[in-house]
Amino acid sequence: MNQNPEDIRAAGLRRGSNQIDYRETADLTNVHAAVQREHSVGTPGAVPMPLWLMALCGVAIFWAGTSFSGGFGTSYFGADNYSVHPGEGVSTTSAAGGEAGAAPSEVDLGKTFFSQNCVVCHQANAMGVPNTYPPLAKSEYINGGSRRLGMILLKGLQGPVTVEGHQFNGAMPSWEKTLTDKKIAAILTYVREDFGNTAGPITPEQIADARKEFAGHPDSWSEADLKAVPPTAELPGGAAPAPAASAAPAAGGAK
Repeated sequence: MNQNPEDIRAAGLRRGSNQIDYRETADLTNVHAAVQREHSVGTPGAVPMPLWLMALCGVAIFWAGTSFSGGFGTSYFGADNYSVHPGEGVSTTSAAGGEAGAAPSEVDLGKTFFSQNCVVCHQANAMGVPNTYPPLAKSEYINGGSRRLGMILLKGLQGPVTVEGHQFNGAMPSWEKTLTDKKIAAILTYVREDFGNTAGPITPEQIADARKEFAGHPDSWSEADLKAVPPTAELPGGAAPAPAASAAPAAGGAK
């Protein structure tokens, strides 16, 4: 049965303005207009965030960014510019040599650099990984002379090595192109004076001289190379410089 469009529209109006009858007209434009009059109700129980809370969050984010970003500079977080002091949080030194707080000791710096570069293999307690990475705690390569230790850090170590009577087969990478003389010296000083070790500090100047001396050796050292160096031999400039007969094997020597 055909119905008059005016009767349909009147029936829709009688149902109320909030009840939309999409059959109210055959005109497509009017149907779209009816749909556009609808409003989303939202999630039941949801409460909009107050403007004051949004403003407070914005202020907190801005404060955190300006307080802990180092002025949004990229050099501020360089490893040479900060160290962790036990019980004192983080102490910083500027790239230009200025200081903020107490100047970090070599051991403090070494601890920071050690945690960034060494703990994955040697672990935070310096006990290493059985059969793979040797321990640094009370190791014969840590205590005693510094020459063999400097050789390992600068050029790396390949092949099995025996430490404290146990054999380890993990490779030690070369750090001469990755870490500065200062960082290597700080790491070695920290390791030699912590974890129950009793050896002395190593200076950046010693590492710089060793870097020049070992420059002609293109490959990583082997255990045979280390065994050829007396356990008490020191890096150049050390307390007990190694005699000429104990010099590290030159390039082309035992691998």
